[in-house]
Amino acid sequence: MTRQPAQAGRIEAGLQQLGHRIGFLPLTDFQLPEHSGALDNLVAGLHAGAWDRLLLTSPNTIRALVARGWEPAATEQHTTIAVTGPGTARVLHNFGAVQTPWMPADDASAAGILEQFPAGPGTLALPQGAAAGDAMRAGLVRRGWEVTHVPAYHTVDYPARSDLALLPTQSGILTPTSLNTHDVVVLTAPSAARRWATIGVTVHAVVAIGQPTRRAAYETGITLAATAASPDAAGIAAVVNTLE
Repeated sequence: MTRQPAQAGRIEAGLQQLGHRIGFLPLTDFQLPEHSGALDNLVAGLHAGAWDRLLLTSPNTIRALVARGWEPAATEQHTTIAVTGPGTARVLHNFGAVQTPWMPADDASAAGILEQFPAGPGTLALPQGAAAGDAMRAGLVRRGWEVTHVPAYHTVDYPARSDLALLPTQSGILTPTSLNTHDVVVLTAPSAARRWATIGVTVHAVVAIGQPTRRAAYETGITLAATAASPDAAGIAAVVNTLE
């Protein structure tokens, strides 16, 4: 899996239950902005109830906010918090949230989230990774929201700067040179696909976790053995089990 042990969750646990041996090969890492003024202002506003809603699109967004002093329990007293999936909800609760956040019922793609998200008017805070682009903000504006969009973290090549890193340093990390021709690499994000394209290592097969990662792999010339039908343990196991 092209991520770090600190990011492990239901996917890794499910694959292990299905008999697969998991290794962690982080290709990218995540770090706070060097200049934190905009993020600090966002945290202060969240504590003061400056927005009607807060949309969290990834666990790393939560980690970045908490690193700058955010307390989820203080925000949920006056702001409706929304997340894009159960993994993000789990991290939110790990950092002290008590209430159940809004999340999409089924399709967790950007288009699916926007289709299901409540319509405005109202004010909404949208902290995201700097590489996320403008699609979510623009879609929310079309749904009637006044959106404050703030970069919460940056995706960088692994490892991040130690003074800005979001994730703790952990042991047992694989490196590209430790792989062999029996290994299957699961690209877990478009950024991981783009990084893998620069690494000249031969493995048994490369698999994409979902369609955005498949598209990034295609754009960078990676030959994929398969793309998981769903970004979960069952979907990944189904394609891995077909590989000879």
